[in-house]
Amino acid sequence: MKTRRNITFKTMIMLCIIGLMINIAPVQAGNGGTDNSPDWFYPEWAAAAKYNQPIRVLDTDSALGRYSLNTKEIGLKDLARMHGHLCDGLVIAFVQIKAILNKLFPEGVVDRTDLRAVSKNGPCWVDTVAFMTGTRINFQTLRIDNSVGDGFIIQKISTGETYQVSLKPGVFPAKQAELEAHIRASRTEDKLVTATEINEFEHQSDQLSRKMLTTPPSALLDVRPLPNYRFVPMDLFGGRGDIVNKDMSR
Repeated sequence: MKTRRNITFKTMIMLCIIGLMINIAPVQAGNGGTDNSPDWFYPEWAAAAKYNQPIRVLDTDSALGRYSLNTKEIGLKDLARMHGHLCDGLVIAFVQIKAILNKLFPEGVVDRTDLRAVSKNGPCWVDTVAFMTGTRINFQTLRIDNSVGDGFIIQKISTGETYQVSLKPGVFPAKQAELEAHIRASRTEDKLVTATEINEFEHQSDQLSRKMLTTPPSALLDVRPLPNYRFVPMDLFGGRGDIVNKDMSR
């Protein structure tokens, strides 16, 4: 009887240890899970935000490989690592791009071999769209065009389905825009900017990021289809329009 109790007790201890190991073990290779845990560069409020959910992507296996058999996750913390920091521009881009990808891939897996995109020339915007969609300037799948503004155009190559996304009017606070413009203008003119101004700007940026991650995207974004959209990778090269009629009779 005593032996049986000892065995039962040991079994329970082993099961508890196994359960603990499962809960604290890192993500196992093969399922492609991302890390959303808080860190010194990734605050708790971002990690716990309701609308901060990763995307799941499909890629190829190697330099000459076929489609992978498994998918992987890309989350906001991954973007912060790659970009260098978490900021409102990164968060806005993350939320906007996700909104389009959800429409292009309603089944939930984003094919990063099947996308083209248009972005303004900004570090947050270009870094985010390249990472999330796999588009690149050198592959002629990413166009840099400031006329798109603080948003994106993303196209599914295989179907031509295209959407454009932008912030709804009033989502970006006017006070923050004014402060940012003031700081940028001051540095352009080689004028000093105070620590107080930078601290205030970072506070406002964090507040906007919180708003973007805790508000339903439908209340923040305008997403519209672009039927028959023709993607042009760049305008640097093109045919001469002034010679197309050179052989026509007078």
